[in-house]
Amino acid sequence: MKKIILLCLAMFLIISCKTADKKIVPTCESSPLPNGEKTINADLDKKMKSLIPPPKKIPLFSRFLLWRAEKEFEKELLPGRILTWSTDLGIGSGFLEMFIEKGTAKILPARMIYLLRMQVSCYVGSAFAMDVNSYKYKDYKITENEISALQGKKPLDEIKTFSEREIVALRYAIALSRTPVRFDAKLLNDLRRLFSEEEIVAISTMSAKVNYWARLIESWRVKPAGYTNDPILEIDKFNSFE
Repeated sequence: MKKIILLCLAMFLIISCKTADKKIVPTCESSPLPNGEKTINADLDKKMKSLIPPPKKIPLFSRFLLWRAEKEFEKELLPGRILTWSTDLGIGSGFLEMFIEKGTAKILPARMIYLLRMQVSCYVGSAFAMDVNSYKYKDYKITENEISALQGKKPLDEIKTFSEREIVALRYAIALSRTPVRFDAKLLNDLRRLFSEEEIVAISTMSAKVNYWARLIESWRVKPAGYTNDPILEIDKFNSFE
């Protein structure tokens, strides 16, 4: 595995050094809207798979990384395919995902990681992120009552099944997901009291990573991949189109 990663990094560096002048073609010309539509509206946004399509020809190295990712997720990943418009950005995003997941798994309990994924996805309001980050909630003994708190329907500290560490970690994730970002003294002091430096790095990095993907995917208007239709998760209520 280490040899594969090193090889990927070497190829990434080689590819990154290549530059070329490209003719810029507006997306409205290269990828026209369906049915001859000229502008996007709420109804069309719901029907479209994404704001932009993936490239018709994906570079070989990007295809390999995409194959690995889709094998793990057991579905075609439209966001990953769209990222292949840029080899650098696609590979960089892939390594971000891989190493943060690998690193946090060594530091934080699996249930806490899953709660963080769900909390950030829900707070940002990304249907795709909620779909992919929530469908296995029962495997982590996450209850309907806890999900209501993640959805903001109940205060986190009223849920007795949450540990104090989980509540503080979730509040920290929410604080760094806000725009503008805001932290209060109690939260920061609780964080320092309950977690080690390594754990704080893991919590913040995981939360930031989910923010990255959720906001990126929403910007491309990508719809849920279809992992679950569990009504408790209320995925159909998420809509970031104004």
